[in-house]
Amino acid sequence: MDTVIDRVLSTFAMMRNVRTGELEEARTKLEIYIDTLASAGQHDEQRLAVYGLAYMRELHDGPTEGASGC
Repeated sequence: MDTVIDRVLSTFAMMRNVRTGELEEARTKLEIYIDTLASAGQHDEQRLAVYGLAYMRELHDGPTEGASGC
């Protein structure tokens, strides 16, 4: 899963202006999130990366309007 996490963090850093410190803080949360998805049966790395990017956006920008939090 390290490959997925590294891919998500590097892609997010290219998309947004975030400090390295912010990415390191988010890494732990992202690791837990990806591990949870994997333990629930999601093993497709492409899909995990997409979910991870959405999670990073939510961490950075806050929840989107109308999001249920599920």
